[in-house]
Amino acid sequence: MDKPKDIDQIPNGDEFGDLIKEYDLKTIEDNEPVEGVIVAIEADRVIVDIGHKTEGILDRKEIEDWDGNISRKPGDTITVMPLRANRKEGYIVVSHKEIIKRRGWETVQNAYDQRTPIQGKVVREVPENKGFIVDMGAEMFLPMSQADIRRVKDPSRLLGREFTFRVTRLNPKDHSGVVSRKVIQEEERREKVKELFDHLKPGQVVKGEVSTVTDYGVFVNIGGMDGLVHRDNISYGRVNHPKDKLKRGDEVEVLVLNLDREKQKISLGMKQLHDDPWENIETKYPVGKRLVARVTKIVDFGAFIELEDGVEGLLHISDLTWEGKPKTVEEYVAVGDEMWVQVIELHPEEKKIKLGLKQLEMRPEEKYIDQHQPGEAVKGVVRKILNSRVFVELEPQVEGVIKISDISYFRIDTPREFLKEGEEITAVILDRELDQNYKIKLGLKQLTDDEWDEFFTQNPPGSIIDVKVKRVMDRGVAVEISRNIEGFVRIGEVDENRITPEDLQELVKAGETRQATVVASHPDKKRVYLSFRAVAKQKEREEIEKYMTPSTDSITTIGDLLQNEIDKNSD
Repeated sequence: MDKPKDIDQIPNGDEFGDLIKEYDLKTIEDNEPVEGVIVAIEADRVIVDIGHKTEGILDRKEIEDWDGNISRKPGDTITVMPLRANRKEGYIVVSHKEIIKRRGWETVQNAYDQRTPIQGKVVREVPENKGFIVDMGAEMFLPMSQADIRRVKDPSRLLGREFTFRVTRLNPKDHSGVVSRKVIQEEERREKVKELFDHLKPGQVVKGEVSTVTDYGVFVNIGGMDGLVHRDNISYGRVNHPKDKLKRGDEVEVLVLNLDREKQKISLGMKQLHDDPWENIETKYPVGKRLVARVTKIVDFGAFIELEDGVEGLLHISDLTWEGKPKTVEEYVAVGDEMWVQVIELHPEEKKIKLGLKQLEMRPEEKYIDQHQPGEAVKGVVRKILNSRVFVELEPQVEGVIKISDISYFRIDTPREFLKEGEEITAVILDRELDQNYKIKLGLKQLTDDEWDEFFTQNPPGSIIDVKVKRVMDRGVAVEISRNIEGFVRIGEVDENRITPEDLQELVKAGETRQATVVASHPDKKRVYLSFRAVAKQKEREEIEKYMTPSTDSITTIGDLLQNEIDKNSD
C-alpha cells in the first residue's frame, strides 16, 4: 500500500529540530528584552541561555569592568536585548549594554528636560585633546573646556572617575549629546561662596588645605573656596619659592586678611598668626653682638644669613675678609653653613641688618697702630687725593688719611698744592683711635714744627725777611716765607697811605718777591704777621743807629754828622 503523500512531507527528527531553531530565530530577533542565564564565558564571547532552542551570544567586553575584570560568572542571570540573528550558524547576537543604553537615554532625556544633575563615568578621551566620552547609560560628549572649573593639565587623572554633570545639549536622532561638569562646579561654587562670605570676617582664623602652589603664593581651600596666601604673607623669613614652604595637600591655619565680595576673592595670611620677629630687634641683635647663624642664600654681592625664622641679615662680600675683596663669595661661605658673624649695622625701620665676618678678627689698621705710636713718623704712598683729604697706603690693606687741615698750618685750596698721587711721603701718626672709616689719622704739618721753631728763634719781631706774594685778598696779602711757613700782611701794613681793597689789587701782585718786617709772632698758633710799609722805616732806623754807633777810631758828634751831610750835598 502506498504511503500517503502528506506522510512523505513530514520531516525526520533532525529536520524537525532545525525547523524549531529556524522558528526561534525568526520570532526572537527584534523582540523585547529577555532574561537569560550565562552558560559559558569564552575568550571573546559569552554564551547565554535565553530559554529557546537558539542560544544568545554576548560580546565578552560587555561584562568587563573599567579595569578589564569579568563582572559576571556562569550561572548568573542577565537581561539581554536580541539584536540580530546569525542564521548560518544558528544563534542570536544579544547585548546587555543596549538595554542600559536605552534606559540611560531615557534618564539623560529626563535630566535634560528637568535640568537636574546626572551621574556619569568618564570612560575615554577624545583624540586631539578635544574632551572625553562620559558613560551615563548613554554615552555623552564632555568638551575639555567643560571638564573642570580649572584648566585640565593631566586629562588622564579624570579617566574612570564618576562625577555629577549637567546635560547642556541633546540630539534625539542619534542619541548623542553634550554634558558639562564645569557648570555644576560653578553652581556649587556660587552657593559655597555665598555661604562662606556670609560667615567669614577679616581677622578670623580658619583651617584649610593647600590646593595649588604658584610662583606668587599658594591657594588654600577653605570651605569649598580658594583663598590666596601671597608669598609675602607666608613667612616673615625669606621665601625663595612658595614650594619651599608648602605643598599641595598640606593642612594649614590661616588668617582672613581681606574679603572682596564683588570680585569674590579672599586674601589670607599665615605669618600674621605669629609675632613679628623684628619687634624689639635692637634688644635681640644690638650692634657688636656676635652669634652663630645659618647661610640661606648666596648672591654676587654677598650672602644672606638667617638669624632666626623671619630675620635675615646681609653679609656683604666686602665684610668677608681684611685681605682684599674676594673674587667670589663661595670662597668663604656656602648655603647651609652655620658660622659666627657680628652685627655691624642695624636699621630696624627698614628691617635690615648688616653682618660681618672679618670683624671677628683684629683689623689690619688696628694691628698696625699697635706696632706704632702717636707722634711717630711713618712712610707711605699717596694713593688718592680728594679736595678735603688724602689717602695714604702705609702697608698692604692698611690705609691712612690726611685731612687738608693737617697738611699745612696755613690755608690751602687743595691738597694738590703739596702732594701728588703715587708720591712717597713721610707723615706723622696723630692718634691711636681710627677715624670713622677705620683709617689711621695722619698729619704732614706736624713735621714742620722744628722748622717753625727755628724760624721764630731766628726772626724775632723787627726782622726783615724776603717773602713771595701768594694771594691778594680784600683784608690783606698772604705771603710765602718757605714751603711750610706762611705769613700775612694786613691791608693797613701794605702802604704808608690808607688804601682800599681795590687799591691793594693794583699795588701788590701774586708771584712778586718783596721784603717784609716781622711785626708779630704767635708760635703756639703758627701765625706770623708782617708789614711792607715798616720795611722803609726799619731800614731808616738801622741807618740812624749805624751812624749813631761810636766808632773805635773816633767819636762822632751831631755836628760831625751835619757837616758830613753838607759835604755830600756840596759834591
